[in-house]
Amino acid sequence: TYAGSEATNVWGLTEAARKTTGVDDRVLPVTVIYDAELTLSLPVEMSVASGLNGLAHCVDSMWAPRADPINQALAAEGIRALNAGLPGIVAHPQGYGGREQALYGAYLSAVAFASAGSGLHHKICHVLGGTFNLPHAQTHATVLPYVLAFNAPAAPDADARIAAAFGTDSALDGLQALRGKLDAPKALADYGFTADGIAEA
Repeated sequence: TYAGSEATNVWGLTEAARKTTGVDDRVLPVTVIYDAELTLSLPVEMSVASGLNGLAHCVDSMWAPRADPINQALAAEGIRALNAGLPGIVAHPQGYGGREQALYGAYLSAVAFASAGSGLHHKICHVLGGTFNLPHAQTHATVLPYVLAFNAPAAPDADARIAAAFGTDSALDGLQALRGKLDAPKALADYGFTADGIAEA
């Protein structure tokens, strides 16, 4: 997929409706092979959802606990690449150009995220996914614009960097423009979450 998780030292485990995450270099693979030909069978919908999960890794890296200018630069380039690659996959599912850009962006998202750490977006999604058994990529894709809208006013430098990576006036404008091109997941209700679960979450 285009989430980039294969290149991080972060693990996640769901047991008894609770997701636990941790960091351990032992979960890093010795080798990762990025070959667009191997992704041609990945359906467009999962390509989009997982790519937006990768984008969430980039966005979280802009204000996560260990954010610094280096992982922010990697995250910004990851946003640029995913913003270029994902629409290419939608337009030409059997083409290599979009998928190659998305793989590049996914890797950058992973390196940035492993360095910067996890922010509000991932904490919310882990609660939702673990407690209610929601699909991982689609949950991230759905929640991201809300967390970005919440965080951006308090982090103007990060907002400006994300916006520049999208080539838009604001980070949220860029994300929403991309989501519109991709017909991205829109509602947690589509994946089984209901208002009854809000108090428990």
